[in-house]
Amino acid sequence: MKKILAPVVGTLGAGVIILSSMSNFAHVDNPFSLSHSTSSSDASSLPEPSSQTNAANIPDVQTLGLVAINYRLFHLNQLASNQIAFWIEDEKGNYVKTLRASSFTAGGGYDMRPESLPEWRKASNWAHASKTEVNRVKLPEQNAGVHTVYWDCTDASGKAVKPGTYVYKVEGNIYWQNRVVFTGKITVGKKDTQTAAQVVYKPAGAKSHGVLLENVHADFDSGKSIASVKQDPPTNTQGS
Repeated sequence: MKKILAPVVGTLGAGVIILSSMSNFAHVDNPFSLSHSTSSSDASSLPEPSSQTNAANIPDVQTLGLVAINYRLFHLNQLASNQIAFWIEDEKGNYVKTLRASSFTAGGGYDMRPESLPEWRKASNWAHASKTEVNRVKLPEQNAGVHTVYWDCTDASGKAVKPGTYVYKVEGNIYWQNRVVFTGKITVGKKDTQTAAQVVYKPAGAKSHGVLLENVHADFDSGKSIASVKQDPPTNTQGS
């Protein structure tokens, strides 16, 4: 295959990289791309495909219940996009826990692309996250459509949180520094609740580059365990 020498400028600094093809480059920089193909040699190093997994390895911790954060995901066929993160804060803005984050950014891709999910990385102090936490939250490639991320009402250390109102946040990179952030509040306790998140584009014109996420809302089910639901497994590959 013909190799292409392409200059690299901007956040990576000046330099030259060797590209086997532009389509492969697009996939590396666009982890949610569905247009790539996997070679037999690459496939041997990947985990067996699975769309769902149970919670067999989840510690048995008595919690208030389960929060389901639902959202519709779109696929943006462009570079420096399709990165998302979900996390929880308390009402005072204190970080509680990261639920899931795109494997490229969660695995350290922000070193190459510092525009990627800056609000989540700052809130979580992700640069100092442990390897265990990184592997726990890595979100695999997802098809466009409706998805759910769950919060089991525990904090980052695995301890059950107290009853009260918490903030769920979703950040997404649309195109380079153009982002979308959803913010919603959910009360966890004895009663089931439902809420919808509010959306803000950063900067205001970011939506002109495409829609990545919409219809973000949360449901709290009192007494429900995360072991009773199925969700996408975390991935061991940084660029999925």
